[in-house]
Amino acid sequence: MKNISLFLLILAFLASLSGKVYSQDEITAQEIIQNVQNVYKDITDAKASFSQTVKYSKSKAQTSSGTLYIKKENKYRIETGTQTIVTDGTTSWSYSPKKKQVIIDNYKETGNTFSPNKYLFQYPENFYSDLEGSENLGGKEVYVLKLRPRESGYVKSAKLWVDKSDWIIKKIYIVTDESTTTYILKNVQLDVGLSNSKFTFTPPEGVEVIDMR
Repeated sequence: MKNISLFLLILAFLASLSGKVYSQDEITAQEIIQNVQNVYKDITDAKASFSQTVKYSKSKAQTSSGTLYIKKENKYRIETGTQTIVTDGTTSWSYSPKKKQVIIDNYKETGNTFSPNKYLFQYPENFYSDLEGSENLGGKEVYVLKLRPRESGYVKSAKLWVDKSDWIIKKIYIVTDESTTTYILKNVQLDVGLSNSKFTFTPPEGVEVIDMR
């Protein structure tokens, strides 16, 4: 999972935390972004389950599911059946049960580093956003928000589907040179009191540990 894909997943996740109702008259993409930022300011931690479908150009679609945890400022944990990615804001762990391997590295604040706080508040500067229209999704009327990076990079375009009734993002679609990825979020829980220990990782016995620090 690429860092920018993580950002977009978290962006959808954080937006889905809001139960506030805003006026739908002349709503703009920029107002939606502002709502996301306002919600993030008010939370300490959160948890949600998600599904992801990845389609590469010359292969069948691959579907997986998992659980996402975040805690301010730079703590997050993503668990799927094939990988666990964890950071406490200082150290990062990437664990592959299939390879029986854990890669440990320093958490680095670079241009490609995932950080909910950094990306949420730099978001308007990094992407152009447009409301593309509306449609019915799973029996719900939703807005379709199109995202375009201001500079060329890994992500070529993305879309968010936003429920008109409660401003919860139901779906996100990412297009890259290599693949298309669809995320669906559900079971969002806000301020659940996550322990800091959730954002560290102890390698299981018998796995290869590659320490890049």
